[in-house]
Amino acid sequence: MSRSRIIFFLIIGAAIIVVVVALLVQNIQTSNQIATQTAVAQATMTAVSVQTSNQIATQTAVAQATMTAVVAQATMTAVSVPGNTNTGSSVVPVFAGGTTPTDSLPKYVCAADAFGSYYTLQQMQVAGYDVQYGFHLGLVPFLLDGPGGSYDISEEARDSLLENGNIDCLFTTLDAAALSGAGIITAVVDESAGADQLWARSTVKTLNDLRGKKVIYASNSVGQFFALYGLFVAGLNPRTDVTMIPADSVADAVNRFNQGQADAVSGWEPDILNAAKGGGAKLIGSDKLRVIVDVIMTARQSIQSRPRVVQAFHDAWFRTLKAQFDNFAQAAQQIAAWGHNDWSGINLKTAEADLGKALDHIAQAGLTQNSAVMSDTSVLVERLDQAQRVWAAFGQSAYTGRTSDLIDPTFVRQSATRNDLTTSGSPRNASFLLTSRPNLKAIAPNEGETLAVLPCRKLNFIPNSTELTSDARRILDSCVLPVLHSSIGLYLKIVGSAAWLPGDTEQINRDFAMKRAQAVQQYLVSKGIDPNRLTLDTVLPPPERRGSSEGSVQEQDRFVEMSLITVGR
Repeated sequence: MSRSRIIFFLIIGAAIIVVVVALLVQNIQTSNQIATQTAVAQATMTAVSVQTSNQIATQTAVAQATMTAVVAQATMTAVSVPGNTNTGSSVVPVFAGGTTPTDSLPKYVCAADAFGSYYTLQQMQVAGYDVQYGFHLGLVPFLLDGPGGSYDISEEARDSLLENGNIDCLFTTLDAAALSGAGIITAVVDESAGADQLWARSTVKTLNDLRGKKVIYASNSVGQFFALYGLFVAGLNPRTDVTMIPADSVADAVNRFNQGQADAVSGWEPDILNAAKGGGAKLIGSDKLRVIVDVIMTARQSIQSRPRVVQAFHDAWFRTLKAQFDNFAQAAQQIAAWGHNDWSGINLKTAEADLGKALDHIAQAGLTQNSAVMSDTSVLVERLDQAQRVWAAFGQSAYTGRTSDLIDPTFVRQSATRNDLTTSGSPRNASFLLTSRPNLKAIAPNEGETLAVLPCRKLNFIPNSTELTSDARRILDSCVLPVLHSSIGLYLKIVGSAAWLPGDTEQINRDFAMKRAQAVQQYLVSKGIDPNRLTLDTVLPPPERRGSSEGSVQEQDRFVEMSLITVGR
């Protein structure tokens, strides 16, 4: 083969190799493009997938939100409070932020009026102490939407809600608890320290002077009980000795008093102050006669079925009070921030002043005071028993069980073991009396004004004796001690009397009469009454009975008379 032919084949072979290499390179590039396109396609598919997933997630979230709303609505229905006798509708409790919670925390529903010391509930919601202690607080604020609204619930319906367990707690007065027995007293909220007052015309100088008079008051209110208590102290029967006139409100009662339709009117500030326009003057107020006590009544069903939640509420209650006592201005702002300022009267711009005014005449009970009350419930039992006697005199059928069964000190006692609930702060009005005794200076027998001569005015003695009989002690226990325990600024004048026997002198008679007065004094002091509150005096028999030997004549002068004395009204 010639060299030229060999070269020719070499050239042809090289060309073939070049073509093959070119084809290989092209194939590789095509593969890379395909790979790139595949990657792009995959990325696009991924993006589409992500977008689709996001859309699905969004749609799912919307669906879940819709379901949540449905659940919330169902929950609202589940915790709604039936039994509104005024409108026939149900009442949905108000939760923090105006929305019903749907998480796993239990709900605890309390009902209360618009009242200064009750606003701690609103503060608890805004500050979040309910959630901090493991529950959601729901509120049923009476008359939040005005008369005739869904929160306009009668006294009877309120008791029924608690008794049936439709609500967990009801903020009410101790006398109402004694009357209905609808729940169990688990804590004390406050004492009225001047807001409640009984006014009368100038012809009425003492409570005894109300005999034969007309007394007007707001029906089914603390004003009614305050009037009844005043009559009870004087030994007047509200069904036969006076004419009791119910009114629609305090304002209505005062207006009718000013029109001459009554001789006395019972109510609370500020409306009661308008009685001055009709010639009225204050006869007695709760600043001295501390008989209006607010309490927390808890449903028996709640105590039995979920005591841990009940305990959590009490812990949160005292934690909120601690915050209020420590920083009053902040607490007032939180209450104002709850809203419904027309209802509460606590406004954002003047919150501290508004709340201060609302609490000035209310002596709040913090954990310290509650702990003292619940360590010995006999004081509460005495108040409940006295309230039942007052209602019975009015012809009202009160709770028929033992009053001691209406008190459960467990939750306060447990709260008292927690260091996080203690405080060195004080309430706005620190004059809470229930667990303390007033420190009064002694007065002379002729000082002060007589408020009432007690119905147990003649405590009889056996002849030639200065020792109290068991019957006399029982009379002092029921007639005198409850009044002194529930009053501040009131004194007791004890006047002893003895029969003037043949041969007696004035000094002999006075000495024996004083020993009888001292016997009463010593018994009352042994029951915890400050001796400074007791002033002693004697009275001589009239001349026509002196020296008589007839037993029936002598018997008329064997007594001790007791009167309540007030120094300034």
